Amino acid sequence: MRIMKIKRVIALATLLAAAGVTGAGFASDSPSSESVAFAQRTSDLMLNELLAALFQEFNETTTNNVEEGKQAISLIFNDSNRDMRLIGIFPPLQGGINDLPSDFFERKSLALALKGQANTSVERVGNRWYYRRSVALSNTFHQACVLCHTNFTPQFFQQTNNPGQWVGALTLRVPIKDEQ
Repeated sequence: MRIMKIKRVIALATLLAAAGVTGAGFASDSPSSESVAFAQRTSDLMLNELLAALFQEFNETTTNNVEEGKQAISLIFNDSNRDMRLIGIFPPLQGGINDLPSDFFERKSLALALKGQANTSVERVGNRWYYRRSVALSNTFHQACVLCHTNFTPQFFQQTNNPGQWVGALTLRVPIKDEQ
């Protein structure tokens, strides 16, 4: 019985030591500048593609197909895709609570976006490094915004002291690969 306890203590100590060494390795193992630059270029391409999709949806949405337009854009910004999100706080939010910021980066990004400012960060999420960015979105980007967001009126923006009509952010997350 005593030998069994000693073996358990040794196994636990070995496990904790291995976890400590592994954790210490992760903490200082930041990505190379070349890997970050690659992820940033990928993010630039992704942003262009997503903005093209958004503007295509805006161009095709009419008063006759608003509900279809809402569903189409909600499918692109799928609730389970954490790599590209639309976030905001002004209803109607297309994805329910999913459109609300879900972590520190998104909370900071939304606060900056409501002032018309972008945000970027290189950060580790779990065991993976990401290049993250946000782009501020304004109601003035396209006249079709108000078809789905009927509350985005001049009075709304006056009441919210928001002359730039900033409504939220498009956030992107690109994994940083170890070697390019």
